[in-house]
Amino acid sequence: MSTDDSLVVIPPEEWPELRDLYQANWPANLVAYHTVDNFIQWHRKDPHIRNLTFYSLNGTWRQDGTYVIVDRYQLFLYTLAASTTVLERALHLLDWSRGFKVSSFLARHRNAVINVIDSKGLRKEYDSCTYLYYMAREDAAKLEVTVPEGFRLGKLSPEDAAKADAVWPNKHCGSLFFLQRLAAWNPNVGLYNNSGELVAWCFRLQAGPLGALQVDERHLKRGYGSVVTAAMAKQLADLHQDCFALVGNANIPSKRMFEKLGFRHTDFAYWTRTYPTAPFQWSDD
Repeated sequence: MSTDDSLVVIPPEEWPELRDLYQANWPANLVAYHTVDNFIQWHRKDPHIRNLTFYSLNGTWRQDGTYVIVDRYQLFLYTLAASTTVLERALHLLDWSRGFKVSSFLARHRNAVINVIDSKGLRKEYDSCTYLYYMAREDAAKLEVTVPEGFRLGKLSPEDAAKADAVWPNKHCGSLFFLQRLAAWNPNVGLYNNSGELVAWCFRLQAGPLGALQVDERHLKRGYGSVVTAAMAKQLADLHQDCFALVGNANIPSKRMFEKLGFRHTDFAYWTRTYPTAPFQWSDD
């Protein structure tokens, strides 16, 4: 790493130009495109959004599309370069003392992340591989969404997000705020029975994938997960956007569901969380 290296903030007015770099060779760079676009939309909703910063190494993002984005405790990263050298140099310059949830990063960038974690002697809380399942908007628009009799689809409320958080296998300090913000700002869908009870739900995460997709354990094996997945894919198609999801390597039922709906496995992505090196906890505020 060069001693002249520095992280340079990419200001919000330059985010659209950064985002548009990733339209080339579609859909190879859809994760980067949707990550940046998500935060453009969020910044429009709240120009004073806290704890969100875009960085590039030495201000050279126009040359190779390399960024690192810090959103609270989450870290997003990407590069268009064939080599991950610049990306790794940028990651070295971050302050890792609070720990990061390195989120939805592609397999081709994994070595840069692991090299930095190892070089800094950081401990990993988890390091998970996921399958990236993709569906083009044209195919998503053709999906049939059959809502069971006596049920309805609707937008998730803050209370629904709290219910989702309470039973989410990935529940953690800060996750209630995380899901409530997704419910308020991103496309989402819930399936409700005739008593108004939420029985299945799906969010859209910052990088664009469907996430926190879950069915109430009292209503499993009735196809409700497929209903909300198809509904989300069509909702995104109406927004002229493709759909993708990241499914845990061992989650065989979810893999089968996505494949049955017509999604294609096109890549691998990882989620890696590091422990903080100093006492610190995010709160739900």
